[in-house]
Amino acid sequence: MFLDDVEVPAENLLGPLNGGWNVALASLHHERQMIWIMNWVEIKRGLDAVRGALPTDDICAELGCLLADAEALRATGYRALNNELAGRPSPEGDILKLLGSVTLQRVWELAAVAKGQGSVSDPDLLFERQDALAATIYGGTSEVQRNIVAERLLGLPKG
Repeated sequence: MFLDDVEVPAENLLGPLNGGWNVALASLHHERQMIWIMNWVEIKRGLDAVRGALPTDDICAELGCLLADAEALRATGYRALNNELAGRPSPEGDILKLLGSVTLQRVWELAAVAKGQGSVSDPDLLFERQDALAATIYGGTSEVQRNIVAERLLGLPKG
């Protein structure tokens, strides 16, 4: 969205004159940092639900992958925080949002598989699955995050 010829009194500016984009980027960055933490907590809760369902061998294999992803998310988040506190660039923030929301969705889908036919009539599980879908939208969709990673972190051309 572009707004032309908008006048804002100097005392109401957020940041320097003509620096609104940097203010918006900083706000989004902060939001995404909080999202990975929230997603990690929800991922751990979902993994506990899968474990409690007495999973089959196939489910255990996927559970192991998701446990590894959850720990990778946590370790990467700590690294990002350490970089920020030290004043170093922290490209991990964009990756954390993407990994966290996709992993959250996979966890609750696995919880439904582990529960079997009972998942169809479980309103709490339905809510968790729908909420996990929303995680791939808020704070920047997964598609936007993939573009950010491709363009800003990997240096790929805009597509």
